[in-house]
Amino acid sequence: MNVTLRRQALAQKIWELGPGLWQLAAAAEGVLLSAASVFGGLRPLGLGLVFGIGAPYALTGAAGAALGYLLLAPAGDSLRYIAAVAAALAGRGLFKKSFLPSAAGGCGVLLIVQLMLSVSGLSTPAQAVGSLGEAILALGFGWLLRRTRTSRTGWLGPISPQGVVLGLGALPAFCAIPAGPFLPGAALLGTAGLVLAYRGRVRECAGLCVAGGAVLAAARPELSFAGLGIAAACLAAGWAVPGERTGCGAVFLSGCVFGSLAAPNSMLALGFLGSAVAAELLFYALPRRWLAALPGRAEGAASAGQRSGYAGAAGRLEQAAEALTGIAETVDKVYESLPKKGENYNWVVEHVAEELCRSCGRRETCWGEHYSDTVEGFFRMKPVLEQQGRAAVEQLPGQFCRCVHPVELCGAASRAYTMFRSRRESRVKAGAMRAAVTEQYTAMAGALAGMAQQLGKSLAPDEGKTARLSSLFASIGLEPLEIEVGYEATGRLQASVTVNRTAFSEQELADLREETQRICRRELGPFQIDNCGTVSLLRISEKAVYCPVFGVASHSAKPGACGDATEQFCDVFGNAHLMLCDGMGVGRPAAIDGNLAASLASRLLKAGFSASSAARLVNVALALKSDEESGATLDLATVDLFTGRARLFKAGACPTFLVRQGKAEELEGGSLPVGILSGVVGRQETVNLSQGSMLVLVSDGALCDGSGWLLQQLELCASVGSSPQEVADILANTARQRAESQGRPDDITVAVLRLDRAG
Repeated sequence: MNVTLRRQALAQKIWELGPGLWQLAAAAEGVLLSAASVFGGLRPLGLGLVFGIGAPYALTGAAGAALGYLLLAPAGDSLRYIAAVAAALAGRGLFKKSFLPSAAGGCGVLLIVQLMLSVSGLSTPAQAVGSLGEAILALGFGWLLRRTRTSRTGWLGPISPQGVVLGLGALPAFCAIPAGPFLPGAALLGTAGLVLAYRGRVRECAGLCVAGGAVLAAARPELSFAGLGIAAACLAAGWAVPGERTGCGAVFLSGCVFGSLAAPNSMLALGFLGSAVAAELLFYALPRRWLAALPGRAEGAASAGQRSGYAGAAGRLEQAAEALTGIAETVDKVYESLPKKGENYNWVVEHVAEELCRSCGRRETCWGEHYSDTVEGFFRMKPVLEQQGRAAVEQLPGQFCRCVHPVELCGAASRAYTMFRSRRESRVKAGAMRAAVTEQYTAMAGALAGMAQQLGKSLAPDEGKTARLSSLFASIGLEPLEIEVGYEATGRLQASVTVNRTAFSEQELADLREETQRICRRELGPFQIDNCGTVSLLRISEKAVYCPVFGVASHSAKPGACGDATEQFCDVFGNAHLMLCDGMGVGRPAAIDGNLAASLASRLLKAGFSASSAARLVNVALALKSDEESGATLDLATVDLFTGRARLFKAGACPTFLVRQGKAEELEGGSLPVGILSGVVGRQETVNLSQGSMLVLVSDGALCDGSGWLLQQLELCASVGSSPQEVADILANTARQRAESQGRPDDITVAVLRLDRAG
């Protein structure tokens, strides 16, 4: 792959460093156009080339036209054409930015010489009228060249509109080649039409074939049928089977067979069929990657289908989000509607009465005459059961002095209370599990809805860049399975390429990025590669305006176990993330909670989840991690590297410190940590950053002595130009010294993000 990319880079350098080749091409085009005879012997196209060709190629183009007129035009006319070319070239030299002086000089000389010939009786009136038409044709062709030279519409991708005009102008020269019944001009026109038909460019194919047919008819009137036959055959191929090489060839050849029936004689019909076969052979000989370099309607339709597929996928994601939300709501409603049994102490009393007293002979006495005393006795026994879980005979209240089965009563009450407590604990656990599940459902629903919104955002496609990028990957042996290049609503370039799963080296990615930058004419950021199953997805985005610089420093309260965890990374959407999670407490349990929260949140953010959705899912994970209470703060700063806008999300985290233009300020962030409650109580805030601004995230151990000293230290570091890592080290070391002096050891972490201008 590296070898192929280097060859392409070398070819591009040769292309850029070889202006002499273009000068030779301009001279050759001048010879061809001067040899092009239309309308019975008029040769205006060589002169028109001098009128409209670009300034760097005017001299060589004029030299080629003069040479062609000298060698190929009739002896009596060659001097007239050469004089007109010289006058046009002089007009361009004197008035470099104006079209009229050159056109007036060339056409004026052409007409003046013809007038002199007419006055002297050396030419006929028909020749004088022909010269006038010749001047008009030269003027029109030159104006068309100039107009297409400055045109920005590249509907054929790498082939400029002026190249199409020059190619059509050269057709009469090929028609003049003595090739017997064979028609070289028709063969070239058929090849061009077939290429457009294959790419599905029906409108452009129609325009090219009609214009080419008119040129063929102007060169040789008996070839009018050939232009019509080629146009019909190419349009049929482009309409019926775009994108199918064999199908296009078959339809084109069938159309040309019918077109040959309109030939004025059998020799022309035979020559036309031979030219059609030659056009098809030329079409098949073209490399597929050359064809792929041309934008195509077929690919546009595929892209539209792909976008509609994206829209369908977004719709299905939204439906899944609604379904998950509905499941969560249904579970809550069903839970609320279920009868709640055994949730109070009355159930214990009822259970003992049903189990023990139902067959007792003194039932009517205890539960009839002395009902109030019996119930009061059970409630006076409740504290004993709550403390010990069982009751002894000597602990029975006085209200049970009439009971004839005191031992059995204690056993029944103990069993009933054990069952009551078990059912209550089970219901509490089930409620916690239900709350966790419904919270997970709603969090996933919100995340899916956000992803559906991102997926539903359509890009303004760039067909030319898509085709060229597809050709690049195909040329290195990675035929894209899916590819899209376009612009967001903000004007940023985005591209995604899906290929068969491939392992890329750093050098290969660097070479590929360089070639992609040349194709897209934009400076691009690093490629992001996601391997999934048998495919690799390359995400490409425009290089951001800003570049984040990170710095992190930490000190643990206990050796080997720090409850603070940090993550810093940039995603493919042009955002930089800085995260700090502080596990509750110190030591190994706090370290587990902090690292679990940071790891899960970073993975969810990289997958495209929002901060709130990620926090809710982390909250569920911490709640279900173990029977013990788990909790961790979540402090997240997300900075848009194109605009500098920063979004802060805090769940139980300490204040964030912001340094702008040398001034430090404190941004409060009061909320509760994740993992404590069934839901997340977070706080979000948005601030605008500029070049050199710093965001500082700290754990609570750094603020044991307040935040005043930290603000002063930040301003001092900003004034001396300390790097983010130096700022983090200074703050962490100072905070540890202050904590040790006060005897309040705790995990201390400082994370710094500074926004620099991208180089």
